[in-house]
Amino acid sequence: MISRRLLAPASAAALAAALLVPSGVAQARAGASVSVADMTFTPASVTVGLGETVTWRFPDSMGHTTTSDAGFWDSGTKLNGATYSRAFTSAGTFAYHCSIHPMMHGTVKVPLTSKGTASKGYKLTWATAKGANGITYEVQTRLGSGKWVSLKKGTTGTHAKFDPAKAGKYSVRARTGKGSAKSGWSPSLTVTIS
Repeated sequence: MISRRLLAPASAAALAAALLVPSGVAQARAGASVSVADMTFTPASVTVGLGETVTWRFPDSMGHTTTSDAGFWDSGTKLNGATYSRAFTSAGTFAYHCSIHPMMHGTVKVPLTSKGTASKGYKLTWATAKGANGITYEVQTRLGSGKWVSLKKGTTGTHAKFDPAKAGKYSVRARTGKGSAKSGWSPSLTVTIS
């Protein structure tokens, strides 16, 4: 038989952990890990899904940063086993560097998602939350190898229905902006309309 005394500390710890994460709040989803050592980001380019987290690990005794080229984030100086994590909640290609060692560069690629069918169209999603504090999104499409055309520009919305009258294979891409700063375009997604 297990003593209630032995259960009490475990129960208290479980209760404390539950209180730290409010009901309905999603916890960060694992995405990718980047080592910042020997004057390089390894791997230099990672791809994560919408809402997934990138964690940079800094094992060196020499300080480094992960700093967005467009001003989306800055870890500050980290070293000696410290980490820095950031959830990527919108689509784009996010270039970054070490502000102490400007020859160090990396990218985080975040594609948008689609849900639907060729005959009924698709719901395209490029962000997990509405744009706030100056954050906006742009979405472009193109039929085959044609010209990119704007589907959404300067929107704070997170998704849209895509069901054009003309059938074919479409490429879709998105990027995130804050004021005049913009991420690069996300990896393109292909959807077929019939």
